[in-house]
Amino acid sequence: MPNIPDYDVLDVVQLCHAALAQDSPELPTFYLNQILNLMFGHLTSEQRKEVELYLAEKKYLPEVKIQLSK
Repeated sequence: MPNIPDYDVLDVVQLCHAALAQDSPELPTFYLNQILNLMFGHLTSEQRKEVELYLAEKKYLPEVKIQLSK
C-alpha cells in the first residue's frame, strides 16, 4: 500500500467535513470528486485496473436475489 502524505490525509478529512456541512457552498459530489482526484494519484497501476473492473462489473450494486415461486 502506498504511503499517503499527511497533507493529503488532512485535505481528505477537511473535504469530507465540507461535504457534510450544511453551509457548504458546493454540493457533496463536488467534494467527493476532489477526494477522488487526490486519492487516485496514490493508486498503483494494478489498483487502477481493479477500479476499472469494479466499475465495469458494477460491483457497487447490491446482489440481486431472485426467488422463484412454486
